Amino acid sequence: MDFRRRLAAQANAAQQTSPAAHPPPVTPRNRPRQSIAIHHSPASTPSISSSVPFDWNAARTRQPAPFSTPRSRIRPSTSGLATPRKAVIRKKSFFQKLSDFPARVAFELSIFPNNVPLPEPKTTAAIIGGFFHFMHLCVRVSQVRAVPDSDIGWENMHREANGLSLFDWTLPVTICLILACAANAILLFTRTRIYDFHRQTEPVSSPNAKFVSADLDFEPLAVPTFFERVSGGLWTACVAVIRFLFGWDFSSSKGASSRKASRVQQLEAWHPADRDVRLFCIYSPAHCLMWMATGSSNWIIMLLIMGFVGLQLHALVVSYNLLVRDKEIIAAGVMQEYNEGFVYPRINPIRKDASTMTHQSEMVNLWED
Repeated sequence: MDFRRRLAAQANAAQQTSPAAHPPPVTPRNRPRQSIAIHHSPASTPSISSSVPFDWNAARTRQPAPFSTPRSRIRPSTSGLATPRKAVIRKKSFFQKLSDFPARVAFELSIFPNNVPLPEPKTTAAIIGGFFHFMHLCVRVSQVRAVPDSDIGWENMHREANGLSLFDWTLPVTICLILACAANAILLFTRTRIYDFHRQTEPVSSPNAKFVSADLDFEPLAVPTFFERVSGGLWTACVAVIRFLFGWDFSSSKGASSRKASRVQQLEAWHPADRDVRLFCIYSPAHCLMWMATGSSNWIIMLLIMGFVGLQLHALVVSYNLLVRDKEIIAAGVMQEYNEGFVYPRINPIRKDASTMTHQSEMVNLWED
């Protein structure tokens, strides 16, 4: 009994002296493992490698853009209404205009005749062709009126018999008209545009193609003059006749295999102007010859023939232009279908980014556990 009383007295003394020395028992809990916090998820950030297909429906229906146009910054005015600022245009003084006058004249002369306000090529060709027809009509009327009906067709003999001069004003006008229509025809068929094929190794199947030196010259190619075109055309015709008569065949591919790296192919493509083509349809050398054969007895049939020839040439030109345009449309459509079917899917594939988020508790290390 004494022993039990002694233990109880010691316990009461310990509780009175240090009540907070032994805290009450608490149930232990598992501590949460430390994790790495990610501020932005990869799925919510803009991707660098993903591509979004173009919205064709929005483009066809002309839907508004997903972003707005930035507004211009306008300074707030004290009155409450924004007043536009007046622009100040600095005008040249009289002495400055006078000093710049020679340079202005030289500039206008350098771009002549491109600075002349001319009408459209079709209208210009119609005016020039109509003027030529009118002049030839005046020439033929003057020549026919000077000869009686019994001597039609023998104008030169009638002039010699009556002692009239053959060189009146109708002769130089006729020569000028013949030269004008011939010059227009030569200019029409000799106007070309030069193209160089730097990556074409095989010969092009065209009589206008030839091999030239591959020295790269970034200056624009000089257009041959009118005399060079005429002389070159005559020389080409003579060479073609000689080749045909003697059976010679000078292929343009000779020497191309040994100097492929130093020579390229050059193609002179026919590039007629609209004004020349329309003028050729209205007043061609055939019209000029028919005017010379027109008299008082056959003028009706000759005018019908001239009109028929002009309409025939015009229909041929229009049909050929439509053919060229249709070929361009077909080639563009074929290239578009090829690009959409084979090129664009491989160049711009539709890609999407896939990302996953993990936690440290999901990682298992066999060497540490």
